[in-house]
Amino acid sequence: MSFIMDPNLFSPRVLPDKPTLISMGVTRKAAFLCIIVITFFVMAFYIAALNDHFLTSATKLSTSFRQFASDALRNAPRNHGKRRISCTEITQIVFIKTHKTASTTANSVIQRFGYNRSLSFALPKIGHHFNERQPFSHTKLQYQRPPGNQSAHFNIIASHMTYNRPELDKVVPNATYITIIRSPVQRFESAFGFFECASEVGLNERENALEEFMKKPDKYVTKIGARKGILLRNGMSNVLGFDHRYHDNDSAINEMIDKLDRELDLVLISDYFDESLVLLKNALCWKLDDLLYISKFIRTNSKRHPISESVAKKILKWNKADVKLYEHFNQSFWKKVHSYGADFYKDVSEYRTRLQEFQEDCVEMNKTQRSTDNV
Repeated sequence: MSFIMDPNLFSPRVLPDKPTLISMGVTRKAAFLCIIVITFFVMAFYIAALNDHFLTSATKLSTSFRQFASDALRNAPRNHGKRRISCTEITQIVFIKTHKTASTTANSVIQRFGYNRSLSFALPKIGHHFNERQPFSHTKLQYQRPPGNQSAHFNIIASHMTYNRPELDKVVPNATYITIIRSPVQRFESAFGFFECASEVGLNERENALEEFMKKPDKYVTKIGARKGILLRNGMSNVLGFDHRYHDNDSAINEMIDKLDRELDLVLISDYFDESLVLLKNALCWKLDDLLYISKFIRTNSKRHPISESVAKKILKWNKADVKLYEHFNQSFWKKVHSYGADFYKDVSEYRTRLQEFQEDCVEMNKTQRSTDNV
């Protein structure tokens, strides 16, 4: 750095008739100039050294912050906010399949994803259900590890079972945990019809078997098999690990909900099925085409029962645990929608358009296949 000095800046002033003072003035100003110059160079050296120190510290701080930010983004929950710089699709999944909640349709989405990527599925020894009268145990698996695969663990488990986190962690470690629930009144009516409860308790000849059943539900439920009884009253809560002996115990119900809130990553709601799948896409970092589906196990009208307002109130009272479960996770569902951001409904609309095209194509292909088969 250079400075341009005025040559007259430090020139001595002329004081007539006082030569001694003039000489002394010159000496003092010369000394002052030297002090100024020396001070300038000392300060310049100090500032340069100080800047070098701060630059080194700032570089270290910037590097540390970038590392912290990188770690924060990498470890941030995937279900908060849609726009991410990058993410890796999740392949470790536990899907707790509840009854009469569109869980089979949701499961078909997960199964197709796994099949297309050659992922391994943990399956029960017999059939496609684990024993739901007992908490899940890894000892009930058909294979303890994926056959023909060097991996020690499975990628996905999505069969009917009773939720038991410690045992499931042994089968699919580091998994994202997902389940699906439904409005308790609609779910109960669907389960009542699907499990043919009217026939089980001798009410199939009644004009409105469900209304008759709800007059004395505690009496009639004892006539239904143990498995159906567990899945009928508070059926969602029971599958999610709630002890059915505490149907009316507020403390036990709240404890169950708090536990699930801590342990589950995403709770889908079948009443908002397409919206749920868009949240699923975001949580698992999947693509739009991974979510396409054809509805499964749609009931016939013969298995449907009308629900009056008075019957609905009785159903809600008799399924207290499921009601509180639904209320809690319905609220958290819409919080996730809000966290997703302004693009949520745009993405839902785009998804529905793509889904309609997919389903129409599948129907046309099915018609063509049937026509060919009949020839």
